[in-house]
Amino acid sequence: MPTDEDFAEITQLLEADETDESPRLIVTHITSPEEALEMVRAAQVLGLGVRLSNRLRIEEDEDGEATAADEWVLDLLESPPEVEEE
Repeated sequence: MPTDEDFAEITQLLEADETDESPRLIVTHITSPEEALEMVRAAQVLGLGVRLSNRLRIEEDEDGEATAADEWVLDLLESPPEVEEE
């Protein structure tokens, strides 16, 4: 059974979440550039936000040769992030 301390901790977490101004992360996808573009378009239609980045993953094949694989990381957010004018 939860104690008063547990309740206080949960309350603090909820309050901290309310003051956080960045949109919540819904899901992260590692995908191809083509699929990332399709996901960005879908997010725009639905009014969701995205963060998109790419990275290289270095892997060795069975012959011991290094190959680079391009990965696209798409974070789907509850809403588009707001930015302040500079």
